[in-house]
Amino acid sequence: MGGTHGFGAVDVGADASSHSPLGTRAQVIAMLSGGVTRAVLEEQDPAAYLRSHYHERWLTCAEDNLVAKGSVSDDQLDRWRDVFEHDAAAAVPQTSSDRGVDGLVASLTTTPLLHERVTDRLSEGDRVRVRRMAPPGHHRCPRYIRGVVGVIESAVGSDVLPGQPADSRREDYFTVRFDSVDLWGDRSAVGEPAYDLYIDLCESYLEPA
Repeated sequence: MGGTHGFGAVDVGADASSHSPLGTRAQVIAMLSGGVTRAVLEEQDPAAYLRSHYHERWLTCAEDNLVAKGSVSDDQLDRWRDVFEHDAAAAVPQTSSDRGVDGLVASLTTTPLLHERVTDRLSEGDRVRVRRMAPPGHHRCPRYIRGVVGVIESAVGSDVLPGQPADSRREDYFTVRFDSVDLWGDRSAVGEPAYDLYIDLCESYLEPA
């Protein structure tokens, strides 16, 4: 949401963590529900997405995954929403699966390694501009950096483009350094010093500047 107005200040106090026990539970439920959570999150209705609390989005993601798999139906979800509207303490159906938990723990504790680079078209120190684009579907290019010039800090390897099948063609990935002044202007007048922002981007998002 970088640079988007109307959402209030970011509270960075010690008690402002979004990772409450309830929030963590919502994310775990979404992960256990199967499917690609980030892509499913981004397919939610835009207006509903912006109105929702962060962890409401994860619960909606879990519902969408379970409906897509046929584990539950929209009618069942509507019935349970009606139950909870009248009785917030109603007992819910429960199940237990060690296999699901073990799989989740394994996925969260195993860091996938990037592959070797596939081209040498861009190098550390190159000035690059993020392409102005509106890619369809899931991607990892924030809107607020499109059209902005940055400097490649390091080449980090290659991987498949976000949102593409695992056996798709790989692209090189780079850590690109941006100046906050180039992104959001000079904020020194309101007491905010300039800073660097580092974002990992694939080659197809970039062009030489």
